[in-house]
Amino acid sequence: MKEKVEFSKDNTLALKGIAIIMMMFHHCFRKIELFENYKISFFPLNQEFIINISLVFKICVSIFIFITGYGLTLSLKKLNSKYKWNSKEICKWIINRLIKTLSSFWIVAIISYLICQIIDGTTKDIFFLDGIAYGIFKMIINFLGLSKIFKIDDFNSTWWYMSLAILFIFSVPIFIKLFKKYNYISVLLFAIFIPRIMTCEFIINSYITFLFPLLMGIIFAEKNLVVKYANFKINKNYYFNKILKFIIETVVIIFMYFLSVDLPDNLFWEMKFGIIPIFLICYTYEFFIDISIFKHILQFLGKHSMNIFLIHEFIRTNYLTDYIYSYRNFIKIIFILTLISLILSILLEIFKKLIKYNKLIERLNKITNNIVEKMYKEKQETNLIIEEKIYK
Repeated sequence: MKEKVEFSKDNTLALKGIAIIMMMFHHCFRKIELFENYKISFFPLNQEFIINISLVFKICVSIFIFITGYGLTLSLKKLNSKYKWNSKEICKWIINRLIKTLSSFWIVAIISYLICQIIDGTTKDIFFLDGIAYGIFKMIINFLGLSKIFKIDDFNSTWWYMSLAILFIFSVPIFIKLFKKYNYISVLLFAIFIPRIMTCEFIINSYITFLFPLLMGIIFAEKNLVVKYANFKINKNYYFNKILKFIIETVVIIFMYFLSVDLPDNLFWEMKFGIIPIFLICYTYEFFIDISIFKHILQFLGKHSMNIFLIHEFIRTNYLTDYIYSYRNFIKIIFILTLISLILSILLEIFKKLIKYNKLIERLNKITNNIVEKMYKEKQETNLIIEEKIYK
């Protein structure tokens, strides 16, 4: 082991790999109703522990959101190191980020609509039971990732996240400006207390629930805190320091597990979905994700994490439920579900290359950038005309 230099893209891919495995556990074993019809072996652990740890693994969402906040902040820093953007620059940045985020979703959505309709008519049942016009509207909203915002049922139960991803793209520039103007503590306290003062109803998959890890992602990116934490020394001797930190942090992780199991979501969501997953990120970054036996597998899973996230529920819930749970061992079930999802993701990437999908997205980016340029040019010309008239 040596001192950490940066929180790199490979590191974030490895963390996404860890998060996607957590997601598999969460969706397969978070409640007994999911597997009660199958005789599942949890050896050498027990059923209660696996249910509890699967519930705790809801923090996989927080890990993805923390990485999102971190990455978007660095992207904006590249745009301008002092975060001083004009309206045209930020407009182009938002559109480009939206297209980048949604492009992976669009291809999966289109294929899913077609395949599910062919297999069992699911697409028609979900979208068109209330008429063609409303069905087309629902499909467009779903395709744009806005179903949760419009409170319309998603085509896939996990696709609610796309609405949050869109909102976070708009949110990060705003919160960076707020941090600069009012300081970090003030904005964090505002984000924590305002929902409580307004007695907002707690919803597990809401924007408010996962705002804290997004804000922490921004702060950690700005201050490089993941690297600084990993390099923090309790003792001057490098090896003794690492051993001591590993023991202390492992004990803290165990304590946080029990804390997460016992704390009610509706009161302590910043702790459960913010502090705990961020500590886990720092812990795994410092001690595990650079170990060769782990990092290549985790990075590979991380590269396919978006596709796996979008695809896996069709396998587990819709079409291969009996097959997945037929393996009757919790490790085998997770492995098979991950493997099938990964294979489909690889095939999807091959298909995207064959149809030159990424080039189509690049072209779309260029078109939108040109539209923005034209709009602002016309706006500038209009302003000049108005100014001339005023002075005349």
